[in-house]
Amino acid sequence: MLADVTGRKANAYVFCHEGITDERIDTLIDDFFIIHGTELGSLLRMKYSQFERNGSTHAPGVIKGANDADTLYRVYVQNLIKRWTSVNQPLMFRDDVLSVSGTHPFRGARTDRSKRKVF
Repeated sequence: MLADVTGRKANAYVFCHEGITDERIDTLIDDFFIIHGTELGSLLRMKYSQFERNGSTHAPGVIKGANDADTLYRVYVQNLIKRWTSVNQPLMFRDDVLSVSGTHPFRGARTDRSKRKVF
C-alpha cells in the first residue's frame, strides 16, 4: 500500500517536473529568438547562400541528399548547435526557475514511481 502511494506521488511529481521544465525551456528559446532571431536568421541565410553557390544540384558531382545545399546546411546547423551546447558552453543555467528546479527530477523519484503496484 505504501509503495503504491509513494509510486503514484512520485509519478505525479516526475510528470509535473518534466512539464514545468519543458515549458520553461520553450519560453527561454522563444525569448532568445525574439531578442536575437533577426541577426541569427540573417547569418544563417548568408551561410545557406554559400552552400547554394557551392552545391547546386545542377553542378557536376553534387548528389541530392548527400552534398547538396539543403543537406550541407542541415548538417552545418546540427553541428553548430551541438558544438555550442556541449563543447563551447556546456550546460549553464542563467534562469532562476531552472537553476532552482534543475533539468531532471530528484534522483529517487524515477525509482519510486516504478514501485507502483509491486506488492
